[in-house]
Amino acid sequence: DWVVSVPDGRIEVLTIIERYNTRLSAAPKKFGLKGETYHWTQSYHFNSRLYEKLLSSVFDMLEDGQLVEEADEILETMKLTWPILGITQKLHDALYAWALFQKFAQTGEILLLKQTDLQIQKLKLHNNVREAELYIDSFVCSVEGFGSNGTLNLVDSALLKINMWCHRQLKNYHLYFSQANCSIFESMLNLVLLTAANLTDDDEEAMLIGTSLGSTPESTLIHILVVRSIQAAYKNALISADGQSKAEFKHPLILLASELKLLVEKECSAFSPVLHKYYPEAGRVALTVFHLLYGQQLELFLEGSDHSESLKEILGASNSFELCIAQKLYSMYGEAAGSSLSNFLKPYMIDRFSSPIILQWLHAQHENVLEWTKRTIEIEDWEPLSVHRKLATSMVEVFRIVEETIDQFFNSSLPLDIVHLRSLLIGITSSLQVYLLHMENQQVSRATLLPVAPVLTRYAESVNPFAKRKLIEPAVREEKVANKLNNLTVPKLCVKLNTLQYIRDQLDTIEEGIKQSWVDVQSAVGLLDYLSCMTSEGATSKSSPSDESIDELFTIFDDVRRTAVNITDTILNFIGTRAVFWDMRDLLLFSLYRTSVESARMEIFIPTIEQAVNPNLGYLDMFSQ
Repeated sequence: DWVVSVPDGRIEVLTIIERYNTRLSAAPKKFGLKGETYHWTQSYHFNSRLYEKLLSSVFDMLEDGQLVEEADEILETMKLTWPILGITQKLHDALYAWALFQKFAQTGEILLLKQTDLQIQKLKLHNNVREAELYIDSFVCSVEGFGSNGTLNLVDSALLKINMWCHRQLKNYHLYFSQANCSIFESMLNLVLLTAANLTDDDEEAMLIGTSLGSTPESTLIHILVVRSIQAAYKNALISADGQSKAEFKHPLILLASELKLLVEKECSAFSPVLHKYYPEAGRVALTVFHLLYGQQLELFLEGSDHSESLKEILGASNSFELCIAQKLYSMYGEAAGSSLSNFLKPYMIDRFSSPIILQWLHAQHENVLEWTKRTIEIEDWEPLSVHRKLATSMVEVFRIVEETIDQFFNSSLPLDIVHLRSLLIGITSSLQVYLLHMENQQVSRATLLPVAPVLTRYAESVNPFAKRKLIEPAVREEKVANKLNNLTVPKLCVKLNTLQYIRDQLDTIEEGIKQSWVDVQSAVGLLDYLSCMTSEGATSKSSPSDESIDELFTIFDDVRRTAVNITDTILNFIGTRAVFWDMRDLLLFSLYRTSVESARMEIFIPTIEQAVNPNLGYLDMFSQ
């Protein structure tokens, strides 16, 4: 436009510019570098900006975040501009690293971050002569970072900008990174360590957990990043828990413990393996900070005068979170987990608050189960549950509620001890004994079924053997006994036998399940003892009950088994007596001593007995084993 609009003055203006440029070029060299011109120092702002624009030509315009295939050739061609723009190898590496990093910040492409890392590593290897260093130092930039203002040369300013951006991300790495982009996290961490001139943080003294004496600058920086990131993540989790509490009608501490467990899993799976390469204590620091932050919140709650109705759930969630911390510490460091950081591990001592709560809950559950048992046994009609399960519905219901109680007991996430286990077993036994006692009281003595013996079979000196024979008359029984007999039919007695066997089988299953669950409880106790030992510098842990003492507790079930066996024997003895002397009294007994001897032989009645007994055998398929 200027050439067209001012055709006459164009040559004159260009001539003036040429003269001025010649005079500047003839100015004395300031640093004595080869090819140095006045423009190198006086126009470095323009030169550096222009070179940045040239460097952007290595990026693919069609595929964002990628370098063009000819990137190396383009960079080689750019070297032709170095004498004109005053670019040295060190300036090139710094500006190229800055261009790569800016593109990474826009696209998130890890290839660019790794290229930035390589450029900075090459930059660190430069050992320029004094004149070159003075030349670079002349490019002064005002910078603001880490709470202070100052001036740096162009190279250091670019490195500081990169460091600040990465530092800001890494101080909250739980927010910006995950398992999916863990490689970016590692590359960025390496970049921070490369670009940091002063690896310590200005507010290190205000840290929740300070670094140990003699720590290297590198480990100090990572320590600070870990603590700061976890504090930021904890703050976000706390805000989230408060918000969800109103929507889900749960106490914030319960939701907070759940969110922190997810953060702990993320820390140990994604970040700690990377941080451990540079700082072996990183995992311990992270877990200690998590434990400490939640402990402070829990302590404030427990110190309150009024505990909420959800205290049991809060203690369970807190204990579960502490077990998670202990398990992660043990998996990372094993028995050698003690260190100076152990001073910050203060066990929550959940059992002090939870033990009486568990006993109260067990007492209430025992009353509920006992009441349910009494109610269901009263309405039991002893009809088979189904064609395939010929046992009492009431017993199935009793064991269902017993199993629910056991599941709730072990799923409470609270620390359990042998006192709680004993109380659980006593409650189960009491309910089953009440059920068995009711079954026993429903029985009738088999003596009531036996007819009066004939005169000839009751010989005594006072008896006249030649007295006139009387016919056998059925005894008149009390109405209460008669009603019981009406409910003690052979099919119902078979259902009772099946039910008694079911009780014994289920008792074995429950005992095995409780013992297996108790093994898990002991593992949790071991982890809590491990945590306590760390804080008390290797003090011995509380001795856990031996297998023998646990087995002794389960002998209480033997009383139930013996009672079930005794009732089984009683019913077995009664069932045959009833079949012969009650159900078949008209066919068999009242026909005895009538007509001739030949007509009263037992062989005649065997088909009748089989016909009466065989249909009832199908009810005993569960007991036949």
